[in-house]
Amino acid sequence: METGRNDAPENPWPRWVSSVTTAAALPAMALGSYVLWRGRRAKLPLWVGSWGALMTVSRRYICARCPYYGEYCSTLFGKMTPIIWRRSERPLNTRGFYWDIALAPVLIGLPAPDAYRLSKRCLLAYLSTWALFLGTLHRLGCRRCPLDMCPFNPARPGGGEGDPGRCPLSSGRRIAAR
Repeated sequence: METGRNDAPENPWPRWVSSVTTAAALPAMALGSYVLWRGRRAKLPLWVGSWGALMTVSRRYICARCPYYGEYCSTLFGKMTPIIWRRSERPLNTRGFYWDIALAPVLIGLPAPDAYRLSKRCLLAYLSTWALFLGTLHRLGCRRCPLDMCPFNPARPGGGEGDPGRCPLSSGRRIAAR
């Protein structure tokens, strides 16, 4: 199975980054599942389906089109994508990233009311797990990413402040949208 592109630019992520960022997501997934199990179990199919969509559909439109396909990247999705999707020759664009953005309120917000019903501390712990994951992802993954079509990248034209061509947190390497 083909796991990368011969013409791919040098990978900006150290190998360990994907393991750390993915591990940082596990507490949010576990606590959200626990909260829904203790609260309204009827929400569990939507919760599991949303995670399934994030791990499959989004990967088709982001990871399978990425120049770093099959490599370690900001999450383990880069290494997992070749298991479910072949590399796509279609150009990477913003659609896949917006799919991730559309799923975020469901993934973060669905268990939140049930966490609050359990206790305010449970809600605080739940939101803290998401802050840990998103902070870790940004600090270790997004700031190294040269893909300027990603809406999470402040270096994206029209996004962030200052020079729209360079994010002060990034390495400076960029890959333009096609």
